[in-house]
Amino acid sequence: MRERQPSLLNAIWIMLIIGSVVFWWVNSLANEDPLWFLRSFDAEADWITVYHDGQTTLFLPGDPGYDQIMAAFADAVAHWSGYENGVGMSEESLEDYRSQGMLLEVHYNAPVQVHTRHMFPKARNFWVPLTGTHARWRRVFAGLTDEPRIGVLNISETYFETLQSAVYAALRMDQP
Repeated sequence: MRERQPSLLNAIWIMLIIGSVVFWWVNSLANEDPLWFLRSFDAEADWITVYHDGQTTLFLPGDPGYDQIMAAFADAVAHWSGYENGVGMSEESLEDYRSQGMLLEVHYNAPVQVHTRHMFPKARNFWVPLTGTHARWRRVFAGLTDEPRIGVLNISETYFETLQSAVYAALRMDQP
């Protein structure tokens, strides 16, 4: 019988497979998300709040405008364009957006995961400033409590504009 000799090609394939598994595993641990490589988000919010011009508008599933905002938000966070590790929003800034600016808040009863290769763990609340400084950078804040944590996703310009348009359209639908 002839003994089979290891080949260089087999060794390279084994090293590639091991390297890929280690790469996936390290990112899975760091992100607390084994599906970090997917660009998808399909969780339905339990309610959506829009603060605008000193007013508050609540959208529940089934309300006119809810589906449009939810679809635009899901597309926007699935199509992030970057991540900023050291950016946060103070309680004062959050209150300013609620009273003077325009802010989209998306709320979930249970934590949901935005799949990303960045350190963006599960969250119950998402905040998207639609006007002001944070809006210029197209930032999405997230948190498990009523306060945003440090670290934001940046949405691509096209998807951010689509989200803004969906919110404006939903607010027009809500008007008598």
